[in-house]
Amino acid sequence: MTNIMQPENRHSNSIAKSGSYSGLGVWIRRILSVFAFGVVFYLFWPLIGELRTVLDLYKHAQWGWLGLAISIQFISYVCLAALNYLLLSPFSGKIEFWRLMAVLPAMAFIEVAVPSAGLSGVVLRARLLGKNGYSPEASSFTLLMEIIYIAAVTVIVSSAGVWYLLKSGGIHPGQLAGLIVILILLIIAGFLFYRIGLDKQRGLLWAERTVMQWNRIMQAFGRPAISKENLTNRVNHFYEGLSQLKRIPQIFLFGMAVSRVVLDVATLGACFIAFRYTISFGILLIGYGLVLVLSGLAALPGGLGLVDASLAVIFARLGAPGAVAVAAALSYRLIAFWLIRFIGFVSWQILEARA
Repeated sequence: MTNIMQPENRHSNSIAKSGSYSGLGVWIRRILSVFAFGVVFYLFWPLIGELRTVLDLYKHAQWGWLGLAISIQFISYVCLAALNYLLLSPFSGKIEFWRLMAVLPAMAFIEVAVPSAGLSGVVLRARLLGKNGYSPEASSFTLLMEIIYIAAVTVIVSSAGVWYLLKSGGIHPGQLAGLIVILILLIIAGFLFYRIGLDKQRGLLWAERTVMQWNRIMQAFGRPAISKENLTNRVNHFYEGLSQLKRIPQIFLFGMAVSRVVLDVATLGACFIAFRYTISFGILLIGYGLVLVLSGLAALPGGLGLVDASLAVIFARLGAPGAVAVAAALSYRLIAFWLIRFIGFVSWQILEARA
């Protein structure tokens, strides 16, 4: 292994290497994003003719349901803040809950204002939490754990949608086969990650094997390799943070993550009802999960552009009327994406001014 992983003792070289990997990762995401956007745009093209009908739907919308959707989304964000509050509680530092509620939308705003594959949000989070006594390691680790908990719950919610459709007979055999394959792959990946999380030595061994293959590919393209020292430090930081979280009952962490995702799904459902269309519970769950997968391919933060179009395409393909799918998708994105980021801009200015 030593012939592949060359130890380094200079921090600047480590930063340069991280930058190289980050740059390559950005280009890979851009390529995947362009491909996915092309497919979604091709599928969205027939829905463009529905735009006039969409305007009529807004004229006769049940605005009370859209107001309810905003309220549900607010409670969903409270649950997300509570999840972060619990994750931060074992670490040295102290932050009021309302201030953390302001930090999260500020992160969401800066990731759009300064596109950098999420790095701008990570930096702002570390800066704002650092003013409250949290180390950069605690800030980045808790952000990673938030992503893991939300991703795990999203897989569970999507699986529940598959089960519901299977039980109700609302899914075709071909669709079922594809969803089962995706579900099995996600379950296997989740099980492996869970096993790795229980054993530090196994986690380090798995990381070394993965990095060995990665370094071989990078060397073929003339890219610098990840050092063993750098890898070991990152793994140690991860497990140190993981040991801290053992103080918190897992039921509380998963409870907040489940509440965040379920209420976000409910926001989307309320947007459909606002246009007098009651969407199937199973279709709603599966469509929500598929949209999140596509947003992960997007080069722009928050799946900007790709998710807006794919929301309408996915639900139209799953049986919703085209105009209703477009109207509900636009409303949901305005509430769950743009409104949050507008609030984030205001909260960022307030936090910086008070700092």
